[in-house]
Amino acid sequence: MFNEELKNKNLIIELESFEKLLEREIIIRNWKEIELPSEKAKILAPIGVNVSLEKGESRVIVNGKIETMVQLHCSRCLKPIEYWIDETFEAVYLSRSFEKYLSKTERLKTLDNLVYYDGQSIDLTNRVIETIILSVPEVPLCKEDCKGLCPICGIDLNENPEHSCETEDIDPRFVMLKKLLDNEKLN
Repeated sequence: MFNEELKNKNLIIELESFEKLLEREIIIRNWKEIELPSEKAKILAPIGVNVSLEKGESRVIVNGKIETMVQLHCSRCLKPIEYWIDETFEAVYLSRSFEKYLSKTERLKTLDNLVYYDGQSIDLTNRVIETIILSVPEVPLCKEDCKGLCPICGIDLNENPEHSCETEDIDPRFVMLKKLLDNEKLN
């Protein structure tokens, strides 16, 4: 998957680099695109990540904020649109060595907010990617009342509000009946 290629060494935090609390501002300039469920979005502005890490005995509590701008496409008219992302995230990182002490119920309760790590560092990359993906609307629109494209000829109905393609959508089961009616009109 494309997002697995997104890396930034500043998102890897060495736990030995701080005693109790670490606040850091990280600017990611090397990511050009991010894969969303519906499309690949261009990243138009450096990704600003402000993060606060609080180290406890067996866990690290992470709170962060992400700001950037991405280019999406309107779901109705397909025009490119700019979308500003200003979103927060949080997570609890727990050493994998403590995983065996949690009951199955405890693991399920904290599944969405609990991340296990190995060794002496934690990687915030997946949380940053996840936050960006979740902050983008499922159906992006250039404007709320976007009229979209004509389903027949593809013309932009926002730019041509008076446009109408003449078609007759006939149920295939009634084609013969229509021929009979047309013949009746001619006679």
